[in-house]
Amino acid sequence: MTLTQPQIQNAKISWNEDGQPFSVEFDDVYFSTDCGVSESRYVFIEQNDLPRRFAALKEHETFTIAETGFGSGLNFLCTWHCFLEHAPATAQLHFVTVEKFPMTQEDFARALALWPEFKEMTDALVASYPPRLTGFHRRTFDSGRVKLTLIFDDVHRALPKINPAINAWFLDGFSPAKNPEMWQPELFHNIAAKSAPGATYATFAVARMVRMGIKEVGMTMTRVSGYGKKREMIRGQIPHQTTNVNKPWLESVAYKGDKRQALIIGAGLAGASTAHALAERGWQVTVLDKNERPADGASGNPQGMLYTRLSAHNTLLTQLVAQGYSHSTNLLQNLPEDLYHQTGIIQLPDTEKEQARQQELIDCHRFDDILKGMTKEQLSEIAGLPIEKDGLWFKDGGWVCPPRVVSALLNHKNITFRGSSQVKELNHDGENWQVQLEDGTSLLSPVTIIACGHQAAQLSQSAHLPLKSIRGQVTVVLTTNEGKNLQTVLCEEGYIAPQHDGFHTLGATFHFNDDDQSVRAKDHQTNLDTIASFAPAIGEALSFNELDTDALQGRTGFRCTTPDYLPAVGPIMDETEFRGRFAALGKNAKTHIDADVPFYPGLYINTGHGSRGLITCPLAGELLASEICGEALPVSDELFRGLRPGRFLARRLIKGK
Repeated sequence: MTLTQPQIQNAKISWNEDGQPFSVEFDDVYFSTDCGVSESRYVFIEQNDLPRRFAALKEHETFTIAETGFGSGLNFLCTWHCFLEHAPATAQLHFVTVEKFPMTQEDFARALALWPEFKEMTDALVASYPPRLTGFHRRTFDSGRVKLTLIFDDVHRALPKINPAINAWFLDGFSPAKNPEMWQPELFHNIAAKSAPGATYATFAVARMVRMGIKEVGMTMTRVSGYGKKREMIRGQIPHQTTNVNKPWLESVAYKGDKRQALIIGAGLAGASTAHALAERGWQVTVLDKNERPADGASGNPQGMLYTRLSAHNTLLTQLVAQGYSHSTNLLQNLPEDLYHQTGIIQLPDTEKEQARQQELIDCHRFDDILKGMTKEQLSEIAGLPIEKDGLWFKDGGWVCPPRVVSALLNHKNITFRGSSQVKELNHDGENWQVQLEDGTSLLSPVTIIACGHQAAQLSQSAHLPLKSIRGQVTVVLTTNEGKNLQTVLCEEGYIAPQHDGFHTLGATFHFNDDDQSVRAKDHQTNLDTIASFAPAIGEALSFNELDTDALQGRTGFRCTTPDYLPAVGPIMDETEFRGRFAALGKNAKTHIDADVPFYPGLYINTGHGSRGLITCPLAGELLASEICGEALPVSDELFRGLRPGRFLARRLIKGK
């Protein structure tokens, strides 16, 4: 699937004599020149009755706000401050906001410096400000209590992509006279469609086109005094709408129970990321793994690269890896400092087709904030050793030790790890999942998440998923005086990382239908030959020709992938029941079937990340936790539906298989 993806342009800003930002495009101010904080609090916080509504939140309840113009982020900061002041300690705030012309990080920091009373929050927000990439960017603050989903896109493209869970709306943005394209009837139809029961709105705008749009969708409208010199503004309530569900097996499935307890099978990147995301929401999580230690499977390599292969075409995979790259780099930068080695990554083309693909990425300019095309001379200077091809430079890329990342994610007061626990089978007793272990013991949990890679096929509930195992072997070589000059990760058909503790990791082989767990000398030779073929200077620096492959150290792991190379993230269906209830799809894929989708209660999966786990697992974990908790999701609806596990079974049924 290839979708249109606009190029995001930064806001053009001038600064007045008081150091306040002014939009050149829209010839308008970002906030009141008298006092932006007071204006934000009056127009959006007071008129949506947020202090009272925050104080009335129940334990672990989430309140979701959507905004139609992020701008300088001032409304978010004021809301964040109000939430911390009034909401119960276990409640959560989720702030979803859209911006078509984001400020640069420098302008953003300069604008927020005007509000020293929010310095601690602004420092965290500026440090987490996302790159200029179209789409959704999830950021988390205050140990998970406050979540920001910042969407860089046109509001009319963005709002249909969010899921309907909005409790209050900030209808901001530049005035209708200056920005009429935003205040179209489509805006109000999308707002009505995405609102939760009892939702409210507030806006400074009282122009006729705004009032007509509000009335057309049945929103109530009350005029009240405006802020400062503005005579009036509008606030009101939004009627709840129900929408027809298309392909219900791809819909979000929240957990309906009261017990916030989960059991996760698998302590790799997928399991640890999901556990961490749930733990931040106050869940008690037990993580099981068949191995004694976490990350002893495919996530156990000594060095893992933040490798992201993008396309100029907006495929679902490109959306996933671009957003996942932004999400993972932000997460890693907020974990202990020594975990993320931000050395940058060089990507070289291995074929003429790949060279053309890289040139498309450079020419489309949509990824300018994360990559740059460079000559071999420029790359050689960065790498510290001669590079023989032009390629791409990812300045924020780097490498980590995956087991240490997993340990950091599991190091949470709400997470318990239990190793040497091989799961034999799952059974549901009507209330809980009974997780039977090979040693004869069992555990109970209302929510169970399968995150054990291709081994998910061994459990009857997930055996129908078309998961594939790919054997991969990495090689570890001792550095040399000249090898220490390598300063960055280098990728082509294979990869090699800068030395750490005197060793380099390189690899990895790629073999289907191969279950050999041993470390093979011939695969070491393959890895050495691959690196030497595209980076001969590195092969010479590390004396590849003199190495004894029988004596080299390495590691074998088994990646898990799917036929469409997208992960499977979400609830699991009962295959037999689904085939029975939806059999008519085999004759006509467009048949409307009035039947419930037979999802197993409280059973989810997060797997199929292939070799992209460092890029996709953290985002997938956040996505799954959001779904389980019934929150607004951190990805677009189209990407969310593209990751549904039910897609495979429905496709097979439609094809008559």
